[in-house]
Amino acid sequence: MKKWFIIVSIVAVLLAASTGVGFGMLSKTKAELADTKAELTSTETELASTEAELASTEAELAEIEEVYPPGYFSSATELQNWLATDDISDRSSADAVLWYANAQELQERALEDGYIINAYIWDNLDGTYSVYCDAVTEDNSLYWWDPETDNIYYALDVKHF
Repeated sequence: MKKWFIIVSIVAVLLAASTGVGFGMLSKTKAELADTKAELTSTETELASTEAELASTEAELAEIEEVYPPGYFSSATELQNWLATDDISDRSSADAVLWYANAQELQERALEDGYIINAYIWDNLDGTYSVYCDAVTEDNSLYWWDPETDNIYYALDVKHF
């Protein structure tokens, strides 16, 4: 009987020891799992933020690609229609400086819409100035106009130069 008691006591001590070690390992594993879950949540949040930033950047790129690189108007009709939708021609200027400023603003607006136009100020050598804009269409036709009007005039075919 004493033998049984000793054997049962030894088994009980071994079980208690092994259960304590196992419990310690289980607690450590649970803590590691909690840390890993927290890290996963943080990574998922970061991923969502990065995906939102990517979507915003892609939308911005799409807007830029609509107007870049700037190019020619497809036709005189497209140029005329574009000028008709712009309000620069509704302004009149008191002097050549404002007149040219309007031409430059028209040039900037064209670039924002993906078109190339040029703005010029010309010294008439008599104390007066002239201001005009010009643009080339895809068929190589050059058109010019006063930025205070929407009337375009054919100048020449640029492919001959």
